[in-house]
Amino acid sequence: MNLAKLSVLRPVAMAMFIVLLLILGAVSLRNLPIDLFPELNFPVVAVTASYEGAGPEEIEQLITRPIEEMMSGVPNVESVSSTSRTGGALILVSFDWGTDLDFATLTMRERIDQIRDHLPSGVGTPQVMRFDPSMLPIVQLAITESTENLAEAKKIVENEIKPRLDSIDGVAAVRIEGGADQEIRLDVDPDHLTNYGLSMTDLQQLISSENLNLPGGLVTDADQSLPIRITGEFQSVYDLEVLPIVTNEGIIPLGNLVDIREARAPLSQESYVNGAPAVGVSVLKASGTNTVAVARSINREIQSLKTLLPRGTEINTIFDQSRFIEQSIRAVGWNIAIGGFLAAIVLYIFLRNIRSTLIIGISIPISIMTTFLFLYFYGETLNILTLGGLALGVGMMVDNAIVILENIYRKRQAGEGREDASISGTNEIGGAIVASTLTTVVVFLPIVFVEGLAAQLFKPLAITVAFSLLASLITALIIVPLLSSTFLKVNDDVTAFQQGFNRTKKIYEQLLRNSLAKPKIILFSTFVLLGLSLTCIPLLGTEFLPEQDQSFISIDARLPVGTALGATYELTEEINELLRDIPEVDLTFVTVGGTDQFTIGAGSQSNRASYSILLKEQTERNRSDLEVAEDIRTRLKQVANADISISASDMGLSEHPISITIRGQDLQTLERITGDIIDSISTIEGVREPKSNYTEGNPEVTVRINRQAAASYGLGSAQIASTIGHATKGLIATRLARNGDELNVRLQVDERYTASVSHLEQLLIDTPSGERIPLSTVANIVRSQGPSSIRRADRLREMTVTADIIGRDLGSIIHDIEITLKESVRPILPSGYRITFGGQNEQMNDAFMKLGGAITLAIVLVYMVMAGRFESFFYPFIIMFTVPVTAIGIILGLLVTNQPLGVGSLIGILILTGIVVNNAIVLVDYINTLKKDGLSTYDAIVLAGPIRLRPILMTALTTILGLIPLTLGFGEGTEVQQPMAIVIVFGLTVSTFITLFLVPVIYSITDKRKAKKVDTITEL
Repeated sequence: MNLAKLSVLRPVAMAMFIVLLLILGAVSLRNLPIDLFPELNFPVVAVTASYEGAGPEEIEQLITRPIEEMMSGVPNVESVSSTSRTGGALILVSFDWGTDLDFATLTMRERIDQIRDHLPSGVGTPQVMRFDPSMLPIVQLAITESTENLAEAKKIVENEIKPRLDSIDGVAAVRIEGGADQEIRLDVDPDHLTNYGLSMTDLQQLISSENLNLPGGLVTDADQSLPIRITGEFQSVYDLEVLPIVTNEGIIPLGNLVDIREARAPLSQESYVNGAPAVGVSVLKASGTNTVAVARSINREIQSLKTLLPRGTEINTIFDQSRFIEQSIRAVGWNIAIGGFLAAIVLYIFLRNIRSTLIIGISIPISIMTTFLFLYFYGETLNILTLGGLALGVGMMVDNAIVILENIYRKRQAGEGREDASISGTNEIGGAIVASTLTTVVVFLPIVFVEGLAAQLFKPLAITVAFSLLASLITALIIVPLLSSTFLKVNDDVTAFQQGFNRTKKIYEQLLRNSLAKPKIILFSTFVLLGLSLTCIPLLGTEFLPEQDQSFISIDARLPVGTALGATYELTEEINELLRDIPEVDLTFVTVGGTDQFTIGAGSQSNRASYSILLKEQTERNRSDLEVAEDIRTRLKQVANADISISASDMGLSEHPISITIRGQDLQTLERITGDIIDSISTIEGVREPKSNYTEGNPEVTVRINRQAAASYGLGSAQIASTIGHATKGLIATRLARNGDELNVRLQVDERYTASVSHLEQLLIDTPSGERIPLSTVANIVRSQGPSSIRRADRLREMTVTADIIGRDLGSIIHDIEITLKESVRPILPSGYRITFGGQNEQMNDAFMKLGGAITLAIVLVYMVMAGRFESFFYPFIIMFTVPVTAIGIILGLLVTNQPLGVGSLIGILILTGIVVNNAIVLVDYINTLKKDGLSTYDAIVLAGPIRLRPILMTALTTILGLIPLTLGFGEGTEVQQPMAIVIVFGLTVSTFITLFLVPVIYSITDKRKAKKVDTITEL
């Protein structure tokens, strides 16, 4: 018993099945995690190691090279790159796509353990962590205090805000950035200490040995065993001041030996929101949790905290990923609703029957809920790509139902009863419907074999479209016959539209007869149009992924390496003044020192300021984020002696649009080549802010120890280095517990001893004999230039030139750059040096090659599915002529909309490959049916064409109109789906009209030749 017959004869059971489907779909929708993008698995693992005070060259020699050598031997490693800078190293290990990163990370940790003992003693344990976009914060806050007391603000964050946020379900970690810590400062005059026979190390040992609570064993008293507890911990600063110190002059209170005061701890990073000092808080979500739900819980907790915090304390939201997600999902949801409404209008116009429209209208939510059910059990998240797939599928979702309903409606008009028409109408067209659905679904199979970022992004979209079509097939074969047999009525009234459509059918029939009479004109015209379209391909630009307006702009400002934190802060004040009157700016957050939220950093960067600029909602501004960024770029050009870069529409998913890498041996030669490249590409239209990752040498003080002189005094290099380190960095003697907080007690040499190189030369060093000698006696101290950072790739030196683009597509700009470099740089490139292109260009080329292969394989699979359906290689060959003619509409659509060819466009072509054959399948299948009934080929074509004209136009129009909102780019977050929608709409529109004439003509020609061949064989 077939599905249509079962659904018609068992209406109660089918009704219960429908209700169950809707309930399960609603439950699945409620439990689907919501995110901006699918969870991505970048094959990159980072290793970070810190070595405080070490320069880039020492870092490279002692840390980077040993780790690089160990990592290169890990299986499936594609490349190893590193950055060595003052205080730390960052090694990035890139693996082949598809590598099991859990196992790879475990292997890397084992390799690190093997070399840990061979690293210098001062090196912290190297940290291994995967690069995962889920590590980025979903909410970023800035807490300000009215008195601008950063220590108080940080205390509030640590004691009040962080614990409350940590307790929220779904929050993985809460990071605190900036702010200030209080500490107890013991300012030491080394000369004064020497008079009492003490050194800083002696003082540190004495203080730490006194600040202890120790167990003293047990004592028995009155038949009780009592533990002995010896308390000696400091309770206040006063305890430090009166601490007795044994000296060669007798016992003297510590307060008489050093100057004790409470002060702010040294800062390596400062944060400001709209110019006011702030403490930054970044909230990270747990993997697999619902971003929107977690962010909403965070925002509710923030509102609750605002009523409990001290007066004058404010919480500002700098970044909230859920805001953009909700806007994007809302926009896509509206596009789905509008698309469904337009499809319903098409149905009503063609059938002029409200009940028919309701049948299709009911099938849409059933199909959508079934799709959500499939997504839930498949383990997908609800994001802008899966919803985009649903928006792409909503127009196609009703195609199957339309074709079956139209066939049932036509049989009802012919006089058949409800049940008979529902069963026979479904059975007659059911095979063609299954075949057309499978041809659309099967095109997504090749994406399973595609690797890379593009595949990870668009696999969920492809899966969603496939699920939606399978859901629509189930609905068409079961629900539509059931509803048609229950309350479908035939409207016999002849409306103006029906009269007009009947005239259209007659015109089409006449044109079809003329086409069959003069087939060469149809073939020649089609090939001419196709040839003209292909000649326009060079006019199309290329891109990787379209830019998205997320109302967020980042600025990276850098002064010369070695610039102090205070000077960098003064730079931010100048930038703030230039940004003050930009109307689109809602909030400005800047971090002075350190790195931004979207970069894995290594070492100190006191010369760097990172801005996060939050713009107003798109509806509240007239300019896009790119236009605002260009305005900011123009304003900041007047800032002197600073390297400033501005970026917008950054999804954090791809690299710089332009990235040119130069590899070779000599750093000076590499620097010269990068300079030539920057000068050459700066003149190319569309290139913005070309810069090199090479920076000028880091000013440093080099202490060259005279080993013979040092040995004569009984001194070693380690003791001299320790004395210098204590003088410049201070020495943590102990910690003081007070009011629930612990403060560092820092011994710090008076600043006058380290105020300049000449003062450093006079720093006194204690010798084993008790003598004190100046540093200049055993060492030569000079100012010099050291490298600020050293970058390597696959254990070779490299430099990279990066740039952003504006106003032009990536492919055209890269083409111009290649021509420019070929003329100006490559002819003078020294032997052993090579230039390669990376960044988005490399990602784009890789994606184009793999998706091109996927499209080719999809065409083969579509042909195989049709061959199985028709049990013939002949008829699928005829239908496949519809695929190449889609190029006419695709190229026309991209040119009209000024849309470059990108990954989204290629995915649209892939989907279109499965869609365009559907109309031809329905037409050819009915021609074959009529031929089986005894009609000649000519009569079958002339009869089938007009009869199938209505379902063909209805399915094409519902798909096209369903995608119109996405094609126009309504709402936030639709930029990714827009190229796909443009390709499908224009490609399907043009191919539908061509198919109505081309397929019948080719069918007629090939059938005649086939018949002639059979006659020849028969005669033989």
